[in-house]
Amino acid sequence: MKKSMVCLLAAGLLLIMALTGCGGKKVEVKLLPEKAHLGFADGVVVEPDKPPYNLGGWRGDSEPMWKVEIPQAGMYKVSLEYSRPGQTDKAKGIISLEHDKYDSHELNFTVRSTGKNDGDWSVYQIHEIGGAYLEAGTWQLSIKPNWGDAYSGVDYFINLRSVTLKLEKEK
Repeated sequence: MKKSMVCLLAAGLLLIMALTGCGGKKVEVKLLPEKAHLGFADGVVVEPDKPPYNLGGWRGDSEPMWKVEIPQAGMYKVSLEYSRPGQTDKAKGIISLEHDKYDSHELNFTVRSTGKNDGDWSVYQIHEIGGAYLEAGTWQLSIKPNWGDAYSGVDYFINLRSVTLKLEKEK
């Protein structure tokens, strides 16, 4: 095969990959416990003493926050890596994403037990909670429990190991 034909085929393949998104760079932003701002998260602590860390001690309306740099505009799927002891009721939560006063999103989610028994916080699962269209730039992400009227103040929310925002569809 001639050299010019090989170059032409390679250029065509690159064009097809660019148009279909194949071979493109995976865009993923992962938020970790040790980077959280805990000023509005009374009682929430980073634990244990060495990685992998999680946010624990989460009660009431505590609301950890992160500053997030979104590198590219598009539809992002949001997932949590968390644990919750076995034999406990489902818990509800809210993730708020704010870019400026005109661009914000709220994602409601429900978490289930991951552990084997009521004292087992050791089993972590990744749970996709929804998605939102995000412009490129600096965002603030916060998570808080949504206990509702039945909350008695004795239950912990979750142990959170990470929050991941993954670009699914570019602008």
